[in-house]
Amino acid sequence: MRLLLLTNIPAPYRIPLFNRLAKEPGLEFRVVFLAKSEANREWKVPEGEFEFDYRILGGWHLFISRWEVPLHLNAGVIRQIREFRPTAVMSLGYDNLAYWQAAFYCRLRGKKHLIWSGSTLESARQSTGPIGWLKRTIVRLSDGYVAYGTKASEYLEYLGARPDRIRVAVNTVDMETYRRRAAAVRDDPEYRQLRARYPELLLMYSGRLAARKGVQTLLEALRRLSDPDIGLMIVGSGPEEDKLKSFVRDERIQNVHFEGFRQTDELPCYYAIADAVVLPTTYDRWGLVVNEALATGAYVLCSDVAGVARDLIRSDWNGATFDPSDPQGLVELIGQTKAMLPALRERRGRISDHACKEFGIERSAQGLLEAVRMVHEAS
Repeated sequence: MRLLLLTNIPAPYRIPLFNRLAKEPGLEFRVVFLAKSEANREWKVPEGEFEFDYRILGGWHLFISRWEVPLHLNAGVIRQIREFRPTAVMSLGYDNLAYWQAAFYCRLRGKKHLIWSGSTLESARQSTGPIGWLKRTIVRLSDGYVAYGTKASEYLEYLGARPDRIRVAVNTVDMETYRRRAAAVRDDPEYRQLRARYPELLLMYSGRLAARKGVQTLLEALRRLSDPDIGLMIVGSGPEEDKLKSFVRDERIQNVHFEGFRQTDELPCYYAIADAVVLPTTYDRWGLVVNEALATGAYVLCSDVAGVARDLIRSDWNGATFDPSDPQGLVELIGQTKAMLPALRERRGRISDHACKEFGIERSAQGLLEAVRMVHEAS
């Protein structure tokens, strides 16, 4: 089998998965990136960590800040397919011209094309009209599908994908690394002193500070609680940062710490001292912060519209879901979390073990490989 994967940029959370696929016996694997980075990303991704064959295409790149949508126009997509001679091409979605080029070329040349998608009915901006028709067209052109999780699988079916051609490869990060690094922080002799700087219940938000992420709702919930024994770390940056800081200052919300953007290798330290992680997003294809948090044993309060909610959250055991448009509901949930705090700390190890076993890199790799084998055997 020879698989060529088209994706937008080198994202740090994808690299361990690509490294794993490159080690699969009987699979020749190449990744083609459409750009080195995008305007809304601050990741540092050292190419020295890439253990897989890859290319980064040249092209013209645009970022539409109003919708936070990156666009790439690339030369050389077809040349890469011809050069590598794959038995299958996988596109990470359908929102770049390169993916459409690949789908049509594969159909004309008798090669297999797969879509790897995380879009859900809640996260998709348009599912009807001309855009919906275009999505259904590329789905019809494809031979197989890989979904991030249950919601993404349902959306692919909605667009016309045959259920028996869909495989789930849970979207994930290097869970074991998060677990190991967070455990090292908690085992450090100075950990107690570090944790003592914060209130009894320490919440954490990690991610981009954009309107759709719902951080304003989280802060409103804390304003209503007005509990000095509850604190919040906000790890991330973005266009809403100044507005959120002003809200905290004007409303005199206590114990809110803006920590700024942090690189991937810095995040486990923050997860290690947090009791619960909150994802209040109003729409999100997935929500990898949930993977990261569970890997470290943190309890997760997750928006019910996030793609991750149905697949990773086991209600009242490793987390709970809530309506992101209802601050009062979040108020009550945070209060319940505070009451459960001793039990949550006691089960950290079990939460972490379960997450790393069920939602790690190996599970994701096997889902992708099943899809590739499926279309390969149908050749």
